[in-house]
Amino acid sequence: MPPATLVIVDGEYVSDLYGNASRPVQFFGDVSNKSHFSLWLAETARCRTMFSRINSLAWHRKCGPKAKMDFMRQVPCTTGDVCSEEDDRSRVQPESQFTFTVQDRRQPRFWYLSLIACYRNLTTCEWETSALPRPDIDLSKSDCHDSSRPCVPMRMRYDIWMVNGAPRLRDYYRFEHQFSFEYHDIFEIYLIFGLLYLFLGVILHIKYKGEYEPLACLLFKHIWLSFGAATLRVIHFATFSFDGVGAPALLFIGDVVALAAESLLIILILTTAEVGFPILPAELSHFEQKVRQYQKRQYRRVHSAAIVPSSAVSFRDNESTTQNGGGRSRFKDIVLPPTAATWSVALCRSETAAAAAEMANMVATPSVVSLTYTTLGEETEETSRLLPVCGGLCKCTQRRLRTCLYLGSMVTLIISIEVALYVWARFDQDPVLDISVWNTTPGRLLVAVRLVVVFWFLAILRRRRTSSNVSEVIEPLHFAVAYLLWLLALPIAIFVAHTSVSPLWRHKTIIGMVILTHLSPLLHVGGS
Repeated sequence: MPPATLVIVDGEYVSDLYGNASRPVQFFGDVSNKSHFSLWLAETARCRTMFSRINSLAWHRKCGPKAKMDFMRQVPCTTGDVCSEEDDRSRVQPESQFTFTVQDRRQPRFWYLSLIACYRNLTTCEWETSALPRPDIDLSKSDCHDSSRPCVPMRMRYDIWMVNGAPRLRDYYRFEHQFSFEYHDIFEIYLIFGLLYLFLGVILHIKYKGEYEPLACLLFKHIWLSFGAATLRVIHFATFSFDGVGAPALLFIGDVVALAAESLLIILILTTAEVGFPILPAELSHFEQKVRQYQKRQYRRVHSAAIVPSSAVSFRDNESTTQNGGGRSRFKDIVLPPTAATWSVALCRSETAAAAAEMANMVATPSVVSLTYTTLGEETEETSRLLPVCGGLCKCTQRRLRTCLYLGSMVTLIISIEVALYVWARFDQDPVLDISVWNTTPGRLLVAVRLVVVFWFLAILRRRRTSSNVSEVIEPLHFAVAYLLWLLALPIAIFVAHTSVSPLWRHKTIIGMVILTHLSPLLHVGGS
């Protein structure tokens, strides 16, 4: 059977090869009668069109002896010997039949290796197709004599080793040798961020021990999922650095897990904006100093039985007369809206509020001592009543059940949309034309989803600002600016990378900017 051709070209010529190879056969000739001869002519015309530009540049022992570029090898080569195009055996790597040497010392470029079902006829030096046998041969001796079976002239097994740098220096730069240039330093990036997520998760669990409200659980899950995603990616790239194959399944799972972790953080931000302030341990820790300052005054307020109305939604200045000197002192009661208190994590330990309430023989009110909203009467009993769930296996309050159902529905919706679009993008990605997954249609839809979330976030903040008087301790504008920047990190990174950054650095730029933006607010949480 006729041979095929192995071609290596840079981005300037790959469009001639790949573009013509992906066009329908009708573009190259009349195949309306579907005869073998017409199909062979059309495929041969395709081959000649594909090699029209590089035909005069590629060196060939007989048909192009004056050309300078070493672009092509005819395969399969002779068993136990080097390929016919190898004129200098010393340049061929040991235990190999051919070697392509690319020397881009000033500026790296993308190079594409293609196996094409075309060959050069050594008699006429014209290109012909090897996908179909020539019309002048006996079809009964080929695999194409049976019209009910597909014509498969040849099956080829090959083992091609591609490295970046001199093969003899494989141990000198282990984590760059097997990788394409745009993946250099990716292993180190994921390793560093994975260690930071691990450190952050341990610190937060130690610092906020016992504060496992629904939103705190979302934060912890985001951190540990991000750590798991970084770990899976590190395993793949570490394996790839040794064998050049790695574990693609682990890389895909790591990407999906990272997307789920990112979705959890989106849900956390949206829910924080929806139900009030403070909500995250980062904001809560901001008040710890104020809590210690007001704690004595809160005890005095409890002892004096000055119950704050539960409908209050803002700061209120109170005046009290000291018992000793008769002077007057001012203090503030920080009262949050019921929805905020429902979702927030307690600033002080619940024992403090319980002790204060027991001393005064009263129910703790929503104050800075405890951010657990409490109402008097039948509504309190109704919301605190334990309800059986999961067939009676466990019980929880009605309020907590509503919280879990709300968060569960948001998690299911957002993660399903983003994971489905990402999986679609991976399968829709063109291996030649789409260097990044963000070049695909579903990749652009992922960015559009993030923009929709941004408008959702702004709409929530606008509605809350007009509907209630948010506490002065957290400025809504500051909250909006900080987290709006995080929500826009992915669209901004992709826009900047695709408009101002070379494709050689684009992947690392997007990965670094996005992960750093995700980790920065979490590091603030751990350090505050």
